[in-house]
Amino acid sequence: MCHINDGNLKEGIELLKQAAEQGCAEAQYQLAKHHFEGRGVEQDDAIAVDYLFDAAVQGHAEAQYELGRCYIEGRGVKRCIHEPVRWYRTAARNGHVKAQYELGNCYYKGEGTTQNLDLAAHYFGLAAEGGLDVAQIALGLCYDHGDGVIADPKKAFEWYLKAAKQGHSDYAMFIVGSCYEQAKGTERDVEAAREWYSRAAKDGYEDAINALHDLDGLLV
Repeated sequence: MCHINDGNLKEGIELLKQAAEQGCAEAQYQLAKHHFEGRGVEQDDAIAVDYLFDAAVQGHAEAQYELGRCYIEGRGVKRCIHEPVRWYRTAARNGHVKAQYELGNCYYKGEGTTQNLDLAAHYFGLAAEGGLDVAQIALGLCYDHGDGVIADPKKAFEWYLKAAKQGHSDYAMFIVGSCYEQAKGTERDVEAAREWYSRAAKDGYEDAINALHDLDGLLV
């Protein structure tokens, strides 16, 4: 168990280094963040990745996920299409929802691994159950198109609605409005469609703005 003092930055860095040398994965991860940002230490992506790796091999899920991202971006390491899959998979098995989603994307697109829609839907499902809205949308699309699962408009709508209710995705709010308007996976409800289109349109989401105009035209 690591006890890290977040007081004085210089003193905190020294304590982190001591803990990292003793094998504390959380300290190694925190030092990686400091080196990525150049906060209290020299900015150095390569050193940051070394600390990430040390934490990742000890089972630190966030470090495993971030290491996968480094290979995607070529940050501190040479870009590689296969290493992200390895680290996302490891983090996903440790319950990291963003890694589960990214691994689902890898399987869906066949990036760094063989395309496998069944596994894509599986990992989207894990992340969706974990509450990640982008994964809930992705799983909804799988049910919409029958990708890796049996097509089911009702289940697709249910996942879209869960994502939309989080309020972060204009696309999710728009697609829920579309489902209500078109009676896709749910009963037709023009007022509900208008409500969700309006929520998405508040941030300037163009498709939602156009959908509202079209809906007004239909009701004239």
